[in-house]
Amino acid sequence: MKEGFGMNNIRNFQKIKSMDDFDNIDAPVYLEKIMQPNFDKAPKEQMILRMLVRPKYGNWKIPEELMWLEDIIIDCANVDSNITGIADSWCYVTVRRGPVTSVTDDEWHFDGASFRTDIIPERNYIWIDKVGPQYKTGQIDWPKDFDPNKHNLFSFAGNALKDNPILDMKEKSWSLLSPFVFHRRNPITNEMKDRTFIRISFPDIEGRDINNTHNPLLPTPFFGRNPVASFRNNLKDYGK
Repeated sequence: MKEGFGMNNIRNFQKIKSMDDFDNIDAPVYLEKIMQPNFDKAPKEQMILRMLVRPKYGNWKIPEELMWLEDIIIDCANVDSNITGIADSWCYVTVRRGPVTSVTDDEWHFDGASFRTDIIPERNYIWIDKVGPQYKTGQIDWPKDFDPNKHNLFSFAGNALKDNPILDMKEKSWSLLSPFVFHRRNPITNEMKDRTFIRISFPDIEGRDINNTHNPLLPTPFFGRNPVASFRNNLKDYGK
């Protein structure tokens, strides 16, 4: 089943994210304003994870390996600014083109749901050529003593929405995912050899992750931080 929200359902991205925002779980917002990818100059296979291409308040630094996406990256930034009213954000690009190799994306999760810092919601614009991600919508009644810095947000949401229908995102269409979209990669893609996934992200803070692909045009330091191992894996299921 495929659904999705229109522009009238977009959140206030200038408001600091809070647990109240997770009372209602969103669908993705489909956008026709962003141009479609042209793969004529794209490599047959490419694996780039959260490569920084523009620091906040900085200039574009798009390396050679991402030049085939340059126009789309800038187009996406302009659309994001028009939607949110935010002129300057960090910008990161992820490209997975070729065999599906990720091992945790088929778990239900939110993107950008961390509460370790008070920040406005990040925006993730994604495009997939085949078998779009799955998502669920609905309402969640969070306990008053639920602490997202101690308790696992993903597992609680999964239990709360376990009986809600699984919906499929559109293929070959740009979608905006807020941190309030509960989604996963469709497990049937695990054996795929030629899937293309593109994500252009605009967070409010620098992504200091050991797994980020280095941009040769930006002298960013090596970050030894692994947020999954150091934080997320230490969260406890609520009530246990």
